[in-house]
Amino acid sequence: MIDHINQHLTILEEDKASAIKQNEAEFIYHFLKEKNIKKTLEIGFAFARSASHIIAATGSKHIVMDPFQENYKSLGLKNIESMGFSDLLDYRNDFSHNVLPALVNQKQKFEFIFIDGDHKYDGIFVDFFYSDFLLEDGGYILFHDTWMRSTQLVLSFIKKNRSNYIFIKTPLRNLMLIQKVGKDNRNGMHFREFYTFRSIFIYKTIMWLSTGKGNPLKKLIYSLKEKIK
Repeated sequence: MIDHINQHLTILEEDKASAIKQNEAEFIYHFLKEKNIKKTLEIGFAFARSASHIIAATGSKHIVMDPFQENYKSLGLKNIESMGFSDLLDYRNDFSHNVLPALVNQKQKFEFIFIDGDHKYDGIFVDFFYSDFLLEDGGYILFHDTWMRSTQLVLSFIKKNRSNYIFIKTPLRNLMLIQKVGKDNRNGMHFREFYTFRSIFIYKTIMWLSTGKGNPLKKLIYSLKEKIK
């Protein structure tokens, strides 16, 4: 099934660096198969690499939301169609801050939610806030782009303030998996500081490396990185 996806998946050359990686999508596929998860939701869509792996793993209806398909030449929708998965895709052409509250009002519940939409801190936090209402007890939320300070701070908030979530280590550094293990029993005055200096160096280094790659030092670092692989 993964070979079938790869044969039909088209990603714009200029976006290959920012799109979810193949090994990340395969991790999601195998995780969902192992847990026999069926009810899934995804924030962000782009080229549908993750969405296609989720649908292939569950064989069930998958809800996604992304108002920016035009920016990707609608390749996400075209990829899903070419794979024969259109009947299992519930695509919402809207922002998550509009779609998620509507799903909450409809009392929908999910076993797995993948957050990979707005990468600003407030956007990720809002996505988590509503995802928490939508997640079944025992369900999982997976965060992408954990190298980013915005994602790290949301995860730090959860770790410090939400004792009803446990963190599950994944084999991939750019993914963080958490599981809901009970009710949120905080009182109305609960708050723990969650700012952290961890990962600032990594974040700054990655941002530096991602701009002006013609720099001789950056070229040397990239060549060493390729040899280490």
